[in-house]
Amino acid sequence: MTASELMNRLNSDPEWVRRQQERESARKAMESQLTAEEAPILADLANAGYSVNSVWDFVNTKLSYPTAIPVLCKHLKLPYHPKIREGIARALTVKEARGIAGYEVLDELKRRANESPDEARWMLANALTVIADASMIDDIKRLLEDSRYTPERGVLRRALKKASAKQRRCKPA
Repeated sequence: MTASELMNRLNSDPEWVRRQQERESARKAMESQLTAEEAPILADLANAGYSVNSVWDFVNTKLSYPTAIPVLCKHLKLPYHPKIREGIARALTVKEARGIAGYEVLDELKRRANESPDEARWMLANALTVIADASMIDDIKRLLEDSRYTPERGVLRRALKKASAKQRRCKPA
């Protein structure tokens, strides 16, 4: 059966068509909700000189955005939908955030210790693999000892290893 034949078959099934329409309607509703919820951060980013449609526009860009980092840090603390928080965390996972966002990300991860693990929480821990510095080693070790961070343990170990390597490179010979 070809893909075209399968789609014809599915589209002739009223139940499948109904479920597909429901999924699309739910997707559009969520998209509208997220767009409205993201408006304050987009306004602050525009004031900082970044005209973006979403914080996700920063993710995987080759462009540098150092003056957006403080704006992203400010909004990291606010109660956004997990998808927006995930986008902020991913946008902070850049070298230019080192020294600016490290403790902000760490503090946010600590504030979320009692929440159910989600993608945004994992992304906060992952951001530390790029932005943590030697001054954060003891804090990361404490997170590794805390059972609430079991789902993030692997990425926290990587953050500790990288922060420790940065410490070794910075020590005088």
